[in-house]
Amino acid sequence: MTLDTTKPFRLGFLTHVHGAGRAPAEVYRDLITVFQAAEDLGFDGGWVAQHHLRSDYGRLPSPPVLLAAVAERTTHLQLGTAVTVLPLEHPLRLAEDWSVLEALAGPRLQLGLGTGGANIDAFAAFGAVAPADRHADFDDRLGVLRDALLGKPLGASSLVAQPAAPDLADRLWQSTSDPGRARAAARAGDGLLLGTAVHDPLTEQKPLADAYLDEWSRSQTPGSPRPRIAITRAVFPARNRHAAARDLEPALAIHRQGFAKHGYTELLDLSTEDYLARINVHYGSVDDVVGSIQADPALLGYADWFLPVVQHEVSSVAEDIRRLEIIANEIAPALGWSASGGRGRGAAA
Repeated sequence: MTLDTTKPFRLGFLTHVHGAGRAPAEVYRDLITVFQAAEDLGFDGGWVAQHHLRSDYGRLPSPPVLLAAVAERTTHLQLGTAVTVLPLEHPLRLAEDWSVLEALAGPRLQLGLGTGGANIDAFAAFGAVAPADRHADFDDRLGVLRDALLGKPLGASSLVAQPAAPDLADRLWQSTSDPGRARAAARAGDGLLLGTAVHDPLTEQKPLADAYLDEWSRSQTPGSPRPRIAITRAVFPARNRHAAARDLEPALAIHRQGFAKHGYTELLDLSTEDYLARINVHYGSVDDVVGSIQADPALLGYADWFLPVVQHEVSSVAEDIRRLEIIANEIAPALGWSASGGRGRGAAA
């Protein structure tokens, strides 16, 4: 497949909502500040990840509650999840929450859904299906969610969700690491989310994007919406690669331990530079980051949304905003993006 690497993309950011040892209220207030700064900088959207029963990595179990607060303090920033863990949600209740949020925020929501690989430890506490069955369960719940958003009768009853949000049904996204499920997302007309947990984009993500686009071209009729791919990458600009690596080292120590708990003990012995390569981080000077992103085989040309992650486990809100400034003012324009709203070239208010 020949791609146009100059294809325009929307610029967002994704946060996993770090903040170990800090009060939740402080974590959430700081994050709202980051969203406001991103809108002022001209970003097109801000996305959050949902994590359950965590006190360290992933402090946000209820995305629509936080996004409602963000919506009150922004005007045009698209607000999304990457992802909401669908097997741990009642699909009708999820539809109700997001329909209310859509009524309050307007048509600027992007509901990303996943099967919960990063939340497996929480399944038993929720009384959810066995992790091995979560993909089939995801499909069942997605059907109920879609019908509820569309205002279709639910189950054997004649009842419909109130309020409905039929337009939001056109802004659903699916995250997967399986090409067959990427094809299923295309047949459903949903977007495809590709995350940061990737070592080799060429072998791990490019086949997903190719399968999705191929299936879209086969299954969607003329006049259908365009395919949508959102791609997440860790992006940490600094004075140079050495400075960026040193800044990241305290966070990587926490990150390594998290992987080690899941059996990836070989990662503990890697150098900082080798570990950053292993987890596919784009870091260094502006030129370093631009060159690294341009060399990524599963990014430009595929991405309709580019979602940099700029927050790490121990970074401050000021550092996070500074990285957003560099991305919006220097890195993204060098990749062909231009601000559609906000000031775009100025510092955040």
